[in-house]
Amino acid sequence: MTGAAVHFPVATTSDRLLLRAVDEHDLDAVWRLHSDPAANRFIPAGPMTERAQAQERLAAWTDHWAVRGFGYWAVEELTNPGVVIGFGGVRSSRWLDRETVNLYYRLAPAGWGRGLATEIAVAGTEAWRATLADRPLIAHTMPDNVASQRTATAAGLARRPDLDAHDPNDPPGTGLHLVFALGW
Repeated sequence: MTGAAVHFPVATTSDRLLLRAVDEHDLDAVWRLHSDPAANRFIPAGPMTERAQAQERLAAWTDHWAVRGFGYWAVEELTNPGVVIGFGGVRSSRWLDRETVNLYYRLAPAGWGRGLATEIAVAGTEAWRATLADRPLIAHTMPDNVASQRTATAAGLARRPDLDAHDPNDPPGTGLHLVFALGW
């Protein structure tokens, strides 16, 4: 799929958020969020430990936008423009050997408990419906990450125990990911 074939919103707003395509200026925010132990409590690999990891992740995200015409957004509150508080949206992925679209939402702890992750997830789901619904949308989470599970459900995804699996990118010994999906 090329960028020209997808008319995914490069920037959009929700009630309280600006969601815009990630760019090279987001490196500090990627590093801050993904190296924060609290924000990565439920990530099997844990927080990033080297800034080069943030550079690699951001490069992958910006390359995805360049090649596919869609991807993860940087998230800013409309009341505090220019300050990235998280990342979210959708990106191509594979799950159980099937091409899928992954729904992602991650916020700094200061953004927790206010429904912002749900706004991100709903915006991502709406963009998927409008542009990418030819592939299933999935969100996968660890069993103890109840807040993430509620967010996936609030965005309209259905719990799919039949799709639960180990993520091959996780460290050895990591448990099953719980999967929520639409269009599978």
